[in-house]
Amino acid sequence: MQYSLGLIRSWILFFLLASALPGYAQVSLTATSGTVTGTYTTLKGAFDKINDGTHKGDIVIKINANTTETLSASLTASTAVSTSAPFYTSISIYPTVTGLSIAGALATPLINLNGADNVTIDGRVNATGSEKSLTISNTSAVATAGTSTIRFIADASSNTIQYCTLKGSSTATAAGIIFFSTATTTGNDNNTITNNDITCAADASRPLNAVYALGATANNDGNTISNNNIYNFLSKATASNGISISSFNSAFTISDNSFYETASFTASAAVAYNVILISAATGSGNGFTVSGNYIGGRSAQCGG
Repeated sequence: MQYSLGLIRSWILFFLLASALPGYAQVSLTATSGTVTGTYTTLKGAFDKINDGTHKGDIVIKINANTTETLSASLTASTAVSTSAPFYTSISIYPTVTGLSIAGALATPLINLNGADNVTIDGRVNATGSEKSLTISNTSAVATAGTSTIRFIADASSNTIQYCTLKGSSTATAAGIIFFSTATTTGNDNNTITNNDITCAADASRPLNAVYALGATANNDGNTISNNNIYNFLSKATASNGISISSFNSAFTISDNSFYETASFTASAAVAYNVILISAATGSGNGFTVSGNYIGGRSAQCGG
C-alpha cells in the first residue's frame, strides 16, 4: 500500500499536535526544582514521585483527563531529612477542562493527605472562575475504618479543598466523605473546606457521615467548613450525620453551608439524624463557631 507524501506529512503533524495537547497525559506536573516536569496516568503516580523527592519546590499538578485510582493517592509531609526526601513548599492541583473526575472504589482514603501541608485542590478550570469542574469520588460503600474520599492525617495542615464535587459512600462509623483523622504532634490544623458540593456517590449507597472529625492525643484545631452544599447525605436506614465533630477537635468554624435533600426523603428505620453534631467530649470541645448555615429545602440556601 502506498501513501502520498502529503498524507504522510498530515499524519506526522497530527501526532505532533496530539502530543502537545493537555489531554495527552491524564496528569501533568511542573515543579520549580528537582525534576521540573512529569506526566502520569493517575494522581497517585504524581504523588509517589513527589514523595520520593523527584519533584520539589512549588509544584503544580494539572488534571487533563479522568483518572481511575486503584490505590490510595497518598501524599506525605515535606521534610528535608535527606536529599531524597520530599521537599516541596506548596502543591496546587486543578483541572484544565470541564467535567473531569478523580475516581476509585477503595476501602481506604481515595486521597490521603498524610502530614501534607500547603496543598490546594481547586476544582475550577485552571483555578479561575467559579464553576465546579472536578469531581472526586470514592464509590466504596464498605465499613472499613478510614474509608473516605479525602482524609487529613498525621498533622496535615494549611490545606484547602475548594470548588470540587466530593462524593463518597463510606459506611464506616468513624469516617466520612471528608475525614479529619488522628494527628501525631500538633494536629490536623487550619485546613479549609469551602465552596464544594459534598454528596453521596450513589443514592442507594449513602455515607454515614458527610464530614467527620475524630482526632487522638493532639487536637485538630482551626479548621473551616464553609459555603459548601452538603446534600443527599442522610442514610435512609442508618443513623447518620451531615457534619459530626467527635473527640480531640476544637475551634472549628462551620459557617454558611447549605444542608438539603434534592427529593422527598423518607426514612426506612427509626434512627437518629444530625445535620451538625458536636460531641467532642474527650480532650477537646472548645471554641467552635457555628453560624449562618441553611438547613432544609431542595437546593442551596433553603431553596425549592
